[in-house]
Amino acid sequence: MPKKGILLHLSHVNRDNETEPFELKLIETLNKSKYSIWQLLPINPPGKYNSPYSALSTFAGDLDLFSKKMEIKGSKDSLEKWVENNDYWVIDWALFNILKSKFDNNEWFTWPDKYKFRSKRALDILRQKNKSKFDELVHDQYTFDKKWQMIKKKANSSGIKLFGDLPFYVAMDSADVWANPKLFDLDKNLNPIKIAGVPPDYFSIKGQIWENPIYNWKEHRQSKFKWWKERIKINEKRFDLLRIDHFRAIVSGWCINYGSANAINGYWKRGPGKTLLKEILKIMPSERIIAEDLGHITKSVKKMIKQFDLKGMRVLQFGYGKDKKNEHHHENIGQNTVCYIGTHDNNTAKGWFKEMELKNPTTTFQSLVHENKISESNCSKKMIEIGMNTNADYFIATIQDIMNLDETYRTNVPGKNEGNWILSFKQEEILTTIKYE
Repeated sequence: MPKKGILLHLSHVNRDNETEPFELKLIETLNKSKYSIWQLLPINPPGKYNSPYSALSTFAGDLDLFSKKMEIKGSKDSLEKWVENNDYWVIDWALFNILKSKFDNNEWFTWPDKYKFRSKRALDILRQKNKSKFDELVHDQYTFDKKWQMIKKKANSSGIKLFGDLPFYVAMDSADVWANPKLFDLDKNLNPIKIAGVPPDYFSIKGQIWENPIYNWKEHRQSKFKWWKERIKINEKRFDLLRIDHFRAIVSGWCINYGSANAINGYWKRGPGKTLLKEILKIMPSERIIAEDLGHITKSVKKMIKQFDLKGMRVLQFGYGKDKKNEHHHENIGQNTVCYIGTHDNNTAKGWFKEMELKNPTTTFQSLVHENKISESNCSKKMIEIGMNTNADYFIATIQDIMNLDETYRTNVPGKNEGNWILSFKQEEILTTIKYE
């Protein structure tokens, strides 16, 4: 039987009238309810469209995620040591934020050239003139790290693993691209040449344009993947398990010309492959890595996942098409996988059930419903039971399915820019549902 987990992002927790840190109460409730995993979406500051997958930094944490009631103990020596260990990103992050405020939150590539192209003299003067704000921004990240480690310590001592999410690409409007333009496929004016996305798929007939710049893998190889290794190191400290979103881009990623109207006329561009993966696994071993292997997955991607003994993903909502041999069908889900009913990109179980009923139901879906006596009212509970009876290593249920919510409570609709990432759940509703689930 799989180990049981919950997918709940802290941005979806309503903090009104909070008297004590919800995070710590949640861990206690999960422990008493025999959950052993808490999965979150990326915990970095969200950028465009308020998406955590389009963060303003891949290193910085979003302090707004945490309870204001969570108190930490720090010291000047502790802060100085933390800054020394994190100066490779936190200084650029603080400067980036100051400039964001100075230029009305506009993207960095629209800033005056002396800031856009990172004149050392201009940045030194900026830092001196904004010393108190600079120090505050650095201290905020120190505070984030201290609070996160408090949560992790509490979780681990309670038998709970923290499960993180690492987007493969980073946002164009991020401190990462601004501070390291050579690591990305940009022209001499620092505009993207190619951007990432996916071809037409389950979610969109025109594919998806993600607006993320493509990596300049030649530069990454020359630096022996230093930036990537730093990225993995900070996540290794924060999480017990880590999902690499869009893992297939390690082998090859969908490239689209910058300015394209849709993603149809893209092409697959070769990635760094085993060279990068081996560096990642030196820092975070394979038993802690989950490869998001959904969508257009080739034999070479599957071969790499198997060769390096990584866990893949299985999503029950994908399992009941015309072919029962589908790897997402509950009877076909094997070990070394993480099973979901749906991810943050999918409908809720109840919403999916209604969708499937409205279509011309497949034989496999009809069999699922008949054999398990599934109805709209009990669909969430039944699908959780089915997931928990697969041969997966882990089964993760979204908070929406645990709360038996319908399609109006979707986290994200891929390809849609408005109305996502806005969920808000009352704390007592979450805790009570988990307690009696």
